[in-house]
Amino acid sequence: MFKHIIFATALIANTGAIAGNPASSAIISDKEEVATYVVAENTWAVVAVSSNKGMTKFREFHDMGDAGVQQIDYVVNCSNRKLSMANFQVLTEMNAKTTSVVDRSMADLKFYQPVIQHDINIVDNVCGNRLAMSKVRAVN
Repeated sequence: MFKHIIFATALIANTGAIAGNPASSAIISDKEEVATYVVAENTWAVVAVSSNKGMTKFREFHDMGDAGVQQIDYVVNCSNRKLSMANFQVLTEMNAKTTSVVDRSMADLKFYQPVIQHDINIVDNVCGNRLAMSKVRAVN
């Protein structure tokens, strides 16, 4: 039980370390209001409730079991239905080396037209208001 509490604390601390202006940052901060939903078994996501100039932040988590959790940050541009990956990291237990989060600004992103079904689903769900969500304040 203590191991799970430490792991949860590490996840919150890891995502809460992002500073700067949440509006210009490409990564969801702990100060932003987000909505959560389950994508599939062992996969869940949060999406920023508000968008900035048509750009919506999206974070997806993939549980990899003992190896940790993949955290992938995207930004979706609904005006042209393009997508950009803003950050990728693997969240592991406390005793493992943690990776630092690169705080990219929206201006630094390179957008692409999604072609694989996973990326198309992200754009469709975010831009098509298909998400059945509940608002929360905490990212993790």
